[in-house]
Amino acid sequence: MSVVRIYAVGDVHGRRYFHIFTASLQSIVGMRPDVIVFAGDMIDEGKVDDLEPIVKEVRNKFPQVPIVSIFGNEEYHEIEGLLIKRFPEIIWLDDSVAILTLNGVKVGFVGTRGALERLTFWQKRHKPELAKVYEERPKVIKKLIKEVRNYSDMVVFISHYAPTYLTVKGEPEKVYPYMGSRHMERVIRETKPEVVIHAHAHNARVVEASLNSSRVFNVSLPARKGIAIIEARPRKGILSYVGRSYGTAR
Repeated sequence: MSVVRIYAVGDVHGRRYFHIFTASLQSIVGMRPDVIVFAGDMIDEGKVDDLEPIVKEVRNKFPQVPIVSIFGNEEYHEIEGLLIKRFPEIIWLDDSVAILTLNGVKVGFVGTRGALERLTFWQKRHKPELAKVYEERPKVIKKLIKEVRNYSDMVVFISHYAPTYLTVKGEPEKVYPYMGSRHMERVIRETKPEVVIHAHAHNARVVEASLNSSRVFNVSLPARKGIAIIEARPRKGILSYVGRSYGTAR
C-alpha cells in the first residue's frame, strides 16, 4: 500500500508559539501531507480567535488537505460548540472516530482529550467530575479503536494528554500523573493502533517511542521546535515509519 504522510502539531497556544509554528511550516518544501493533525492546545485560555491565523497559514500552504483536530485543555469544554461552528472545515474528534481514504489507504482516526491519572489542582476545585471521566475514558477509547479497526487499513489514535509516560520523559517525574495516563498505555498495548499522536508534554526530551507494534509521537511544538512529519505504510500487517520535525526556530 501507499505511504500516508501525516503532519502533526500541538501546543501552539495561540500567539505564544505561533512564530515557531509559522517558521516550521514555511521550512517545509517539496512535500505535501495527506492529512494534518492538530493535537490540542492550539489556542490559549479558550480564545477562539487564536485558531484563525493558524488555520489560515495551513490553508495558504496546503489548500484542500484535510485537518483532523481534537480538543486540549485550553480548548475549554464550554467553547467546543463555538470552535466547531467557527471552523466547520476541520474534522473535530471528541471521543469519536473518522475514517478517511488517504493516498488509497483507509485510515481510521480515533480522537480524544485523553486522561490523567491525577486531577490538577484547578480540576479538583472546579471540575471534580473529571475524575470519573478519566476513569471511564480508556474503556471508551478501547472500544472505539477495536470498532474502527474493522473498517480501516490502519488506525491513528490522537490524544492531547500523553497516553504513555515514555514520551513525557524530560518533565519532572512528579508531574507525570498530571501529564497523562498509563491506563491509556494499556489500551494501546491491547488494541495496537499503528500510530499514536499526543501533545501536552512541553518539556519532554523523548518525543518518539514504541509500544509493541505501535509508534508513539509527542508532537508538542515546544518540545519538538517544529511540526512532526510522520510517514506510515501498511504492509502485511506491519508498518514502516519515518518520524521527523521541520523547523528549529526558537
